[in-house]
Amino acid sequence: MNGTDEYCVVCGQDGPLRHEQKATEFDVRGETLHFQVPVTVCPSCGTTEVEDGLDPAEMAFTEYRKRKELLTPQQIREMRERYRLSQRSFAALLGMSESTINRYEGGGLQNEAHDQAIRACENPVVMRDLLARRGNRLSEWQRKRVEAALAGEPGPRRSTTLRGLRASVPKERSPETGYREFDYRRYVAVVVWLCRQLPLVTATSLNKLLFYVDFLCFKSEAVSLTGVAYRRVEHGPVPAPYGDLQQRMELQGYVDVREVQYHNGRTGMEFRPGPRADELDVRFSPRELKVLEAVASEFKGLTPGQMRDRSHEESAWRDTEDRTLISYAKARELSLPVPE
Repeated sequence: MNGTDEYCVVCGQDGPLRHEQKATEFDVRGETLHFQVPVTVCPSCGTTEVEDGLDPAEMAFTEYRKRKELLTPQQIREMRERYRLSQRSFAALLGMSESTINRYEGGGLQNEAHDQAIRACENPVVMRDLLARRGNRLSEWQRKRVEAALAGEPGPRRSTTLRGLRASVPKERSPETGYREFDYRRYVAVVVWLCRQLPLVTATSLNKLLFYVDFLCFKSEAVSLTGVAYRRVEHGPVPAPYGDLQQRMELQGYVDVREVQYHNGRTGMEFRPGPRADELDVRFSPRELKVLEAVASEFKGLTPGQMRDRSHEESAWRDTEDRTLISYAKARELSLPVPE
């Protein structure tokens, strides 16, 4: 095969490397698999390297799945998302551990019994039976979301504050978006960054942290960080499409949302980085990082209730009518100073 000019890292020779197929053996669960792996060969020193981006072990797993007719990681993820389930909820219905589903979706090889159990969920009758027998392992909100999926209806929103609120959300550059077009991946990257920096991120605290990040960025740089619009509700500012964004992040595996019980007996939702969080390729500028760090430092020791009370002191919340969008012009009066 014709090569292209490349560099051999072993002998330092510049020149065309040969691209070939190398016969490979790999043992998977007691079976020896034979398949071809694309490699590059240096004609000067004979060094053979697997083509960039390829992993023979993953290729062996892929070949094994084909032979055993097992579901692929993508198919397992799609099965779960069809019923609007998190990995934790899907595992609870199947009688498996959350780490097991996480491993399978991440490329781990499932056994045939687990494969059959997951594959059976293609049939809505099976999912209804699982929900009837094991639905008590889910929260009420999670059960309703599965039931809505089975009925072909929109899922319920976890945020009751915004229930029934379907007003259009501006996506263009405007005073309500901080003069940035809404960028979903930047929004998710901010959420993941906050979850990694703070010991506890709940639904209440996340909304307030996002508000302060975006408004402080606007105060500093005259443009918001994510482009999301915020709505004034009773418990403080929240991203206008909050319910939809949370469900999308969770189902796509960027965040893991868990129901937790606090010392006072109340329950809440805790956010953590999900199994696909590392796939985000968003990079923040030095100034944006200073904004993120300033917000994390300011609120690191506060409870969700204290963050809510703090947001109620901001003129952005006080001076905006209930359930209407907050103008980023109010960022000038934000209590947090611009980071140096």
